[in-house]
Amino acid sequence: MTLQLACDNDIFPPLFGATQRLFGLARGMATRLDVRALCVVPNRSRGASAERVMNVDIRRLRSWHTSVAWWLERAGLAPFFTAEAGHRARAGAYREALGDRPDILMCDLGLTGLFPGAEPALRVYHAHNVEAERWRSVAPRVWGRERWGTKLAALERRAVEQSDCCVACTDADAAALRSIHGARDVIVAENGYDETTIAPARPEARAAARTALGIPADAYVAAFVGGDWAPNHDALDWLVGEVMPSLARDGFVLLAVGAVAERLAGRSEPWLVARPASPDLGALLAAADAGLNPVLSGGGSNVKLPTYLAAGLAVLSTPFGLRGHARLAGAVIGVDRSQLADALRRRPRGWAARGELAPPALADHAWGTIGARLADSLATRAGVATIARASRAGSH
Repeated sequence: MTLQLACDNDIFPPLFGATQRLFGLARGMATRLDVRALCVVPNRSRGASAERVMNVDIRRLRSWHTSVAWWLERAGLAPFFTAEAGHRARAGAYREALGDRPDILMCDLGLTGLFPGAEPALRVYHAHNVEAERWRSVAPRVWGRERWGTKLAALERRAVEQSDCCVACTDADAAALRSIHGARDVIVAENGYDETTIAPARPEARAAARTALGIPADAYVAAFVGGDWAPNHDALDWLVGEVMPSLARDGFVLLAVGAVAERLAGRSEPWLVARPASPDLGALLAAADAGLNPVLSGGGSNVKLPTYLAAGLAVLSTPFGLRGHARLAGAVIGVDRSQLADALRRRPRGWAARGELAPPALADHAWGTIGARLADSLATRAGVATIARASRAGSH
């Protein structure tokens, strides 16, 4: 059975939350299905037009209008989702790049213009967030925000209506898709971690990572990982401005990793180490004792939380940062922002440092496992739909 995935991110290498989710699900589904991914990327992309990674056939198609949409949002004129109109206009070119008609077509919101005419494929809307809700809390600063929010909600509603089922990353998002947009069938595929690259570091790897980063061997290192996304910037600004200065004299270091950390490049504080997004995140987390998730807003759930746990770190998170990860909550230190500094002063140790086994629920959050489960659910639905069509045809 074949599945085609369409998105406007370059999913390999997976460098931030959305691409980690997309590639993780794709390679997990590829253990059950023949998976081809269309990545609509900016013209500046250096990726190969076609490559095969971990049984996922990746096709990259360059498109100038994604860059235009990005710059319009940066200028405060229009949000990035306006790129959807350009994607819809190029649907024919996208279908040609994907090749033969699939059994299952799974699209991110921006590529749902591929749904019309896709029958008899099972059409699946993949929702990273509930966009109508997320807009109310973290909309970009663009002119006419309320009007754009109405357009986004209509776009999301159309994606739900034109799909045969939806995929959400939390139970709360699934319920919102049903209540706001009338979704009939929603599968929950949680956010997870890359079990092929993330694991507790051995002592020699930890020492090497600290040497490479210039971090003292006896420092207590708290990591914050995030993409270029407003809730991440807010959390990191708070850590840098409010938390770390008071902890620095006691031997604490903040390791900030990802696109969120790029604007910290060149800072000279001895307690701050900033590194850009890296496909080898595990090698950076090897230097850490704890992973932090002090976010207060956003959508979906945070990929960083199961990633920290898989690395064996102590994990400290706000209650909001725990959303969508109820089964992992028992392994996380839940704190309000006002309590975080005191919690760090106790220098908590993760399950690996304590010599314990991994939390029982963690294995279920490996991307390979989540993707395989999702593939089975989608294949069942596609099979049922095929039988139903054959039955209807035979009755005429």
